[in-house]
Amino acid sequence: MARFIYQVRDAKGGAATGAVNASSVDEASRMLRGDGNIIIDVHEQVAVGGTAGRAKQRKRVRAKRDDVIFFANQLAVMVETGISLPDALDSIAEQTTEERFRRVLTEMSDRVKGGTEFSTALAEYPKVFNNLFVSLVKASEASGTMGKMLQRVAKYLYNEHQARRRVKGAAAYPVGMLGFCVLVVTGMLIFIIPRFAKIYSTRSVALPLPTRMLMGFSSGLISYLPYILVSVFGLGVGLYLFFRRPQGQVLLDKARIEVPLLGKMFRRASLARSLRTLATMVSSGVGLLEGLEITARVAGNAFYRRIWLELAQGLREGSPLSDQMYAFDLIPRSISQMIAAGERTGKLGPVLDRVATFCEEDMDVAIRTVTSFIEPVMIVMMGAIVGGIALAMLLPVFSISKVVSKGGG
Repeated sequence: MARFIYQVRDAKGGAATGAVNASSVDEASRMLRGDGNIIIDVHEQVAVGGTAGRAKQRKRVRAKRDDVIFFANQLAVMVETGISLPDALDSIAEQTTEERFRRVLTEMSDRVKGGTEFSTALAEYPKVFNNLFVSLVKASEASGTMGKMLQRVAKYLYNEHQARRRVKGAAAYPVGMLGFCVLVVTGMLIFIIPRFAKIYSTRSVALPLPTRMLMGFSSGLISYLPYILVSVFGLGVGLYLFFRRPQGQVLLDKARIEVPLLGKMFRRASLARSLRTLATMVSSGVGLLEGLEITARVAGNAFYRRIWLELAQGLREGSPLSDQMYAFDLIPRSISQMIAAGERTGKLGPVLDRVATFCEEDMDVAIRTVTSFIEPVMIVMMGAIVGGIALAMLLPVFSISKVVSKGGG
């Protein structure tokens, strides 16, 4: 016997969903028609409690952030207008063009129709719906505010996505410029300098030291190019694998928050993201302790993750949140003072929301400062490197001109 999920309309036109056990889809259809129903849809339920392999597969599923944001917005509107959750999930699944995400929505719809809570169905896909998403939906199930909570989730996900894009864009700019500079210099060393070397080899003039050094470097680069490429590739793979390990991740996170110029931007980004998460959780009725634990999971930096976990532990032991914050250098004292005021007045949620907005604006200022400073620095650096190479190759021309001038005199 298998379990089949159905959507039907009764003789009065009322819609109904549910599940029925039958040996085949035909038998399930006959049973439903025998009760006087008009079948809209009937299909076999996906085995959600089945093998451990299937559960692991669900945990590995990923989705684009844009698809998740669109889903949360659509679902919020549909639930607010009175459409049942299973019908809303089915409708959104039909409109979704991305096959993997459509399968996720279909499976969640089947689980909800079978009696599973929506938050439980969401938790089956941790790579798609993060802890904050699941926790807020779970809170809304208890309070009956699913539509409003989904709107809050959609807004949070959108703002977080935009912040990530701005930070990545600001960090990618110097990396892209540096990569372009390396390509230009490598091209000059491999293709242009050897031609000058052939010209100068026919002259009996002694070459200046900068020119000899540059030509030697170019000759070595060309001779050992295959080995250099293999070494660079191996180093890149090794660093990638190392930074995926916990020790490497901690080292990378430390470099991000301490690197000159960019460190301030990364610190502001991690703090803004953490406080926005905590503000969203507390304002939505989620307990402060649970909010801190979820904030630690989405902090995006090992050092900030450690801070939120220590704050949660201190809260369990009875210490006020703001009193503990003063002990951490990565949290500005002004922010700790504002949160302390929120705790004293019993308005922690609104205060956290205002503090998160302040941190996001501070992050935007840091991003603009980094971008405006890096652009001229990179242009000057590229000009100095390329200009230095050009000058080193032109120095022999001046030497040859002097020899010709003396010979003519």
